[in-house]
Amino acid sequence: MAKGKGRRAEDKPVMKRQQSLLPAGAFTLLELLVTIAVIGILAALLLPALGRAKASAQGTQCASNLRQLILAWHMYADESNDQLPNNSDGQDGMGVFTNWVAGTMSRATDATNQALLIDPQQSALGRYLPAPGVFKCPGDRSRFVRSVAMNCRLNPTRIRGTPAFTAGGNSWYEDFRKLGQIAKPTEIFVILDERSDSINEGYFGVDMSNTGTRDGNGASRPYWIIDYPASYHNGAARVSFADGHVEAHRWREPTTLVSLGRAKPGSYTSPTDRDVKWLQDHCTYPR
Repeated sequence: MAKGKGRRAEDKPVMKRQQSLLPAGAFTLLELLVTIAVIGILAALLLPALGRAKASAQGTQCASNLRQLILAWHMYADESNDQLPNNSDGQDGMGVFTNWVAGTMSRATDATNQALLIDPQQSALGRYLPAPGVFKCPGDRSRFVRSVAMNCRLNPTRIRGTPAFTAGGNSWYEDFRKLGQIAKPTEIFVILDERSDSINEGYFGVDMSNTGTRDGNGASRPYWIIDYPASYHNGAARVSFADGHVEAHRWREPTTLVSLGRAKPGSYTSPTDRDVKWLQDHCTYPR
């Protein structure tokens, strides 16, 4: 008998027997690990792009909301002899009146009350808007029902006293009481989104005096950020203007783009703050 003839099956090498037990087409452990690694790399590459796409879609919806709001603002003026709606810097015990939008997000009972936003007895734009959802940016994940605020120089109102950021050095600049009074409607912003860690009433404060004080008195020291604009759309916000158009504006300063929870309204930023300068340039102009 030739050498090696008659060797039994169980005498085959162990490795060959283990391989023969694998189903046809099965993955080895090494192949599975390589596949998982490739999926992980692809996910890491795709997730940022998906995040940007989502933010872009939310920006489109936000722009639609602002268009409805600015249209309502124009309709109010058209039906009110060109008069702009009240824009109060606070409704905390100073008397009840119809503001452009009612409620403050710093008050728990208002912060989740959607009905208040379109109540025509308290919110002047309410009768022109079918749903309260237009008052909130889809990128705002807070519990607040409103994310928008209005330029403080558009009919600033108070029951008693002087509205904030309109006196002292601020008094050298225009307050707009009527729509036709705005000589540069393409340049003056009306409504924009405010960050959830800055928003309270519907009054977006911009200090033109560069003093950082509500009464606008004291030594000038550019620049002070009063209220923080939101940056929910890849670092940008949607902003509406007095002529009715809406555009995206990207913020550039780290003091504007601090992470949520770190906003410090009424704080000094820097002498080269491009964002506060932009807000000033689009808030009002000298008398």
